Amino acid sequence: MGKLKKSYAERQGVGVATLRFLFDGKRINDDETPKQLEMEDNDTIEVYQEQ
Repeated sequence: MGKLKKSYAERQGVGVATLRFLFDGKRINDDETPKQLEMEDNDTIEVYQEQ
């Protein structure tokens, strides 16, 4: 998921360290895969910018 997080941050013009990515209420680690997270089509990742 690290590549996804980096790509999203670049498109938003912010540093990846300023963002939190959550799936099912749990923070996503860079080394996790969608399969490990048991993600399915149309699942949503929540993104929050830390203040």
